Amino acid sequence: MRSVVAGLRRAEDLAARACLAGCAALVLVAAVSRALGSPILWAIDIAMLLFIWCAFLGADAALRARQHIIIDIVVRTFPQRVQRALLIAHWTVIVAFLLALVALGTQLTLLNAERPMGDTGISYSFVTAAVPIGSLLMAFTAMRQLLGFWRDPKLAFGAAESPL
Repeated sequence: MRSVVAGLRRAEDLAARACLAGCAALVLVAAVSRALGSPILWAIDIAMLLFIWCAFLGADAALRARQHIIIDIVVRTFPQRVQRALLIAHWTVIVAFLLALVALGTQLTLLNAERPMGDTGISYSFVTAAVPIGSLLMAFTAMRQLLGFWRDPKLAFGAAESPL
């Protein structure tokens, strides 16, 4: 099971990088083609699609690596028990929010199924599907981190790196 999860993480990271590279390449191609007088209209639409997927997949990768910004100056002033309680509440709110995004994002994706994306003719739901799928991936990551934090009573703020 652990190797399956690791493989999925690697695939997710690869997909995020491919989306970023594709987005950059399409923006460059669109700019050059426009400068040459033959704009490629669909390139920006596809670049937008790749960018939103890159953002959500990259957000999950950053969450897994604990690279999201945290302002913990106030939390660090509390005793360890209060810090732990605040962190558990923090992770619980994050998971609830992400699960709400999954539900609402799914509704949005279904609403956009018939809407075409610009000049491509592709369904706009391919863009909006990044919201529920990315949020679900982040919810799984957040739940794993919450469980890991819950199981390890030594994890709290201190002189070392943040447990978030």
